[in-house]
Amino acid sequence: MIIAIDGPAGSGKSAAATELARLLGVTHLDTGAMYRAVALEAMKQGVTDQPAAVTALSQQVNIDFDFTSAPAAVLLNGCDVTSAIRLPEVTRVTYCAADNPEVRAELVKRQRLIAGRLASVVTEGRDQGTVAFPDAEFKFFIDARPEERARRRVHQLQLKGIAEPFERVLEDILIRDRRDRSRLVGPLKPAPDAIIIDSTEMDLSAVTETLAQLVRAEGQHR
Repeated sequence: MIIAIDGPAGSGKSAAATELARLLGVTHLDTGAMYRAVALEAMKQGVTDQPAAVTALSQQVNIDFDFTSAPAAVLLNGCDVTSAIRLPEVTRVTYCAADNPEVRAELVKRQRLIAGRLASVVTEGRDQGTVAFPDAEFKFFIDARPEERARRRVHQLQLKGIAEPFERVLEDILIRDRRDRSRLVGPLKPAPDAIIIDSTEMDLSAVTETLAQLVRAEGQHR
């Protein structure tokens, strides 16, 4: 069983996907972490502005997940980069991987291989229900107003000891939204048959319970 969850930055999809996977007893796959890992490596090598070099990196690096932890630890060439890929400076260059069609093709291929090894998975990102897993049994698109998404991201960063002004975070989110929605390959948009959930006025438990109820209800009818 594949449950695909898509949505923009700060919509709460990652937290909801993690909790939903826990409730259902299945694996959670954060595909955005894969693009961040490629971007981190590109930043280290100083090639974020060289699409061909970023493509080559995406084909060469080893990206793995330690699914024994929740959320899963992200391993880049054997090193734990779970925290490093969430730094604001990495977020701001993630587009060098996410907007690259060749990188997207490579990582979608890897996502399908990972899912193929799992009995069931909650996979989340920007194009899971539209490109990576168009035949997923369940497709959800979680959204929220930009201001609320920025507020959540500022809070997340504060918990990690990172101080970022709300205005800067909101600007970054709006820029990412435009990039995500306008890219030629794998643009951010709901799948035609996705269930859209506006999480602006919902907390994590409400979103997760809504998802779980929909999955369980449909499962009873099969």
